[in-house]
Order: sequence, then structure tokens, then C-alpha cells
Amino acid sequence: MKNKILPGIAMLTVCVIRAQAQMPIGGVHYAAGLEGIKGGALPGPGIYARDDNFFYYGTSDLLSDYKSYIYQQGPQVMWMTPWKILGADYGMNVMVPLIYNNTSYKEYQALPSGFVQTISKGINQFGLGDIEIEPLLLAWHLKHFDFRAGYGFWAPTGIYHNTSIVNLGDGLWTQMISLGGVWYPDQDKSWAFSILNHFECNSQAPGTHLGPGGFPGGGGSGEIAVPANIPCSTYTMEWGASKTIYKKIDIGVVGYFQEQFMYQSSSPFNDSQVAAIGPEVRSEFPGTGWTIALRYEYQFLANNSPQGQVVNLMVSKRF
Repeated sequence: MKNKILPGIAMLTVCVIRAQAQMPIGGVHYAAGLEGIKGGALPGPGIYARDDNFFYYGTSDLLSDYKSYIYQQGPQVMWMTPWKILGADYGMNVMVPLIYNNTSYKEYQALPSGFVQTISKGINQFGLGDIEIEPLLLAWHLKHFDFRAGYGFWAPTGIYHNTSIVNLGDGLWTQMISLGGVWYPDQDKSWAFSILNHFECNSQAPGTHLGPGGFPGGGGSGEIAVPANIPCSTYTMEWGASKTIYKKIDIGVVGYFQEQFMYQSSSPFNDSQVAAIGPEVRSEFPGTGWTIALRYEYQFLANNSPQGQVVNLMVSKRF
């Protein structure tokens, strides 16, 4: 059976919804929650246009009165070519996220008079996020399994200020490898169990001075600027279990786990962990090429990270 499901290839960033913002966490590009039912599979040959509307709201006790509202629109174009590599369909994808980030928090500063001054900080901005390019996508389609693998990167095209803990971009290049699969246990493929893994590795971003020669504690001649964001990695795992209830309508449960390993001197959100779960409904419209999916996920785990909720409305069209 020809697979007409278009899995999401994204960034966000989130921000959000990272986009991360991109996400509220600097250094994390892939927006966990962009994939869901059958996200571990890629579609068959063709050209696909997709648009994700990603909404995120989160709060945190790590900063006073921290609130983050993020909306990311993630238009992307995928081309799954008729060419084969290692027996797999070869494709490519590009996403250009547009992000609205309204994040605010408060800082308190002691004055010489003994009074404490409240300072409101944050960002309220709309603009281009970091663009994601995936030049390598591989898809294998078997009788009861689909598998996917890919390589992509984010370019630092979004607005970034190293003095701010919230930005539209991350100010650095990020490489990513993706591996996933879907298992269809029954003959009609009405049941589907999916898993998708993302492994991110960041480059450095301009920032501060570590010391003479750029080494901690010295060890060189002259002051050399080094990154405020030490290269870090992020692991994201998205999963889904679904059942076809009527023709091309699927309902299911989806979720994700994301862990980030980094140090950013200007951010309290270091070495973060988040996990979420929620429902999804997805429908294909046979003969039209259209697919629509609506997903909600609640973050029940948030360590060193804002805790929030994600809603994603995805619309795709095959040409």
C-alpha cells in the first residue's frame, strides 16, 4: 500500500516550540512535538509541501514570574526522489520557520539605599528563525516496517543576542542525525507503533573570554574570544501508537523525551530534560494529496526547563 502519510520534518525551532524557539532553551534546535503518529516513517516518492502551526505556553520557577508564549509557523518543502541509495528512497527537505516569541521574566536588584528594584526583562518579537536544511533523507518501506534515516543542519539565520536568554535564533550552526521506524503488526496496517530519534550537536557561538589564549586558566598569549555557548548535544525521542478507525482517519497517543547537555553562561536552563504525552488525530483525504493532523502534548516532566503545553496543527499536500 502506498504510504501517503507525510511525516514532519522540522526545526522550530520552537522555538517552540524551538523552533525553539526555537525553544525557550538556548542550544536546542529541534522542537520536540513536531512529529507524532507514524513520525518514524517517510512518504513515498513525490513533492510535499507542509506547514506546521506550533503553539507553546510554558512557565518556570527558575526565573521569577517566567512566562513564555511561542508560536512557530514552519513551512517546508520535501522532495522524495525516484532515486535509490542502499535500497532506500532518497529525498531532501528544507524548512524556513517564522517565530513569534513573547517571553517575560523579572529580575531583582538591590540598591545602595536598601530598596530592591524590580526589572522586567524578556522578548516580544516576530521574525525569521534558524533555517533547517536536510540534504539527506533515506526511507525504506517493507511489509510490516518502515524505516528512516537522515542528516540535516540548522543555519544561524534567526536574530540572536548573546546577552539575552531568549532569542528567535540560537546564533550557531547545529548538525543533526535522525533515525526512526514504524511497526505495523497487522496485515491491514491499521495499527502503527512509531519511534523517531534525533541527535543534535552544536557548534560554538561568539560570546565571552575564558582567559589568556582562550584556555581556562591561561595557557596562551593574548585574549581570544570564545563562545558563550559551549558545544553541546541534544537527544530527542518521539513516539506514537495509533489505530485507523475509519478509512484514512487515525487516532492515537503520542509523546516525547528530550534531554540537552550544555552550559550557557547567560542561561539558567542548563542540562535540561522534558517529557510530554498527549492525543493526536490525523486524517488523509484520498485522491487529493491532503493530510491534516492535530496534536496536543502536556509536559509532565521538566528539569531545568520551562514546563508547558504544546499544540501542533499540521497540514500537508502532495504534488
